Amino acid sequence: MNATAPTNATAANGTTTNRVAGGTLTELVAGIIGDAQTLIRQQFAMLRAEVREDVNKATQAGKFLGVGIALGIVGALFLGVAVVHLLAWLFPTLPMWACWAIVGGVFAVCGVAAAIAGKQQLDAGVLPDKSLHALQENLSWITNRQTASNAT
Repeated sequence: MNATAPTNATAANGTTTNRVAGGTLTELVAGIIGDAQTLIRQQFAMLRAEVREDVNKATQAGKFLGVGIALGIVGALFLGVAVVHLLAWLFPTLPMWACWAIVGGVFAVCGVAAAIAGKQQLDAGVLPDKSLHALQENLSWITNRQTASNAT
């Protein structure tokens, strides 16, 4: 006889209970449900930790990004002024306002392209995919397991 196969036992009051090695069937199902609840709590804790870690990384990256953007803006302004004067020197017949318009237009086009690229990257998603996927799998498994045990 298989050690995990249920056996019928008659209690002192005459009722019959299903026993499986290690406890009754009810105790085993309760244990499985308890384990499933523990697993879900652990999954949520892992999800929270992953989100917290992602926020810390984003904060650190944001600091460097902010400094880089500020320095880049100052550098771009100086380069823009230099390019305007270079255009005026290369093409002396070109009015100064046209030199400024050309440089300003180039910067505007580059800025729009960078903004579109940034928006596309944000649209790609910023959720903690690994933990969320593992949690969905576990919830699906638990749901299927409970419906199977309820059907028996």
